[in-house]
Amino acid sequence: MKTRISYIQKGTSATIDVDSEVSGGVLAKRVLAAELDLLVVDADIGQREDIDSRLSHSGIDPDSVTVTPLP
Repeated sequence: MKTRISYIQKGTSATIDVDSEVSGGVLAKRVLAAELDLLVVDADIGQREDIDSRLSHSGIDPDSVTVTPLP
């Protein structure tokens, strides 16, 4: 199954289609960051990556990320 991930980057709506099922939330944000090859934002030792910071650093509104299953 494919999934369309929609997001807003620097005020412009955009989409990316991926060849896997993505449920949404943090997973969708991680897949988006990986697909767009976004820079990793440094996290303190022992801390998990802050995916919202990674998206924001690239001009993507983290709250705008949504998923739509495709046939």
